[in-house]
Amino acid sequence: MSQSVDLARAQQKFARRQRLVRWRSWLPWAIGGGLVVLAGLVVWLFYFSSAFAVSGVRISGADTVPVATIEQTAAAPTGTPLAKVDLRSIADRVRTIPAVADAQVTRAWPRKIVIVVTERVPVVVVTDGSRYELVDATGTSYRTVPNRPAGLPEARVTGVRRDVTVHSVVTVSAALPDSLRAQVGSISAASPDSITLNLSSGVKVVWGSSDDSERKAGVLSVLMKRQAKVYDVSAPDLPVTKGEKR
Repeated sequence: MSQSVDLARAQQKFARRQRLVRWRSWLPWAIGGGLVVLAGLVVWLFYFSSAFAVSGVRISGADTVPVATIEQTAAAPTGTPLAKVDLRSIADRVRTIPAVADAQVTRAWPRKIVIVVTERVPVVVVTDGSRYELVDATGTSYRTVPNRPAGLPEARVTGVRRDVTVHSVVTVSAALPDSLRAQVGSISAASPDSITLNLSSGVKVVWGSSDDSERKAGVLSVLMKRQAKVYDVSAPDLPVTKGEKR
């Protein structure tokens, strides 16, 4: 009787061991299958369901550019799963707005697109006498206004190489110290090599080209310690004054 009981117990123990072996052999497959199902669920949730679909955009950095213009140009795909949205394409479209220098687009989970714009900042206003164009530090003309804005040097640009001349004028304006830039009433330029500053006091500064503008600005600051009607720094090694008062 005792031997029968021991045999039965041994058989039960062996059976349990066999079940454990089979369960351990299937465990990696079960875990792998569960992970595949979970990954599939995550992919479906983020890329195909409407749970995380775009519901709108959030815009910051816009000051002079209307938010409605940015929204319309961005053309964010409302209703599209947020994970599938091409952020680069949206940014590229927003950058086509003339007054926008740059745009950064990110996702704001669960359902928003964030657009941060950097607007162009005018450093000079170019005019032909009838209209005024705002130009930023890159030499890009991005907006036309009916009246001259206060606080910006006015540039009268003529000649056939207009874009190059405007860029040269911007380079010169950027090189001027704030104290001198505030005295500039207008800038005349018939070509990139013939730039002249017309100060509000009636004094003229013959600048020439935009080459060595920072050096020319330094020479001019020393030269203006003498009172004169014309300062010529087009050749900074040989500056000239005219109409000097004694």
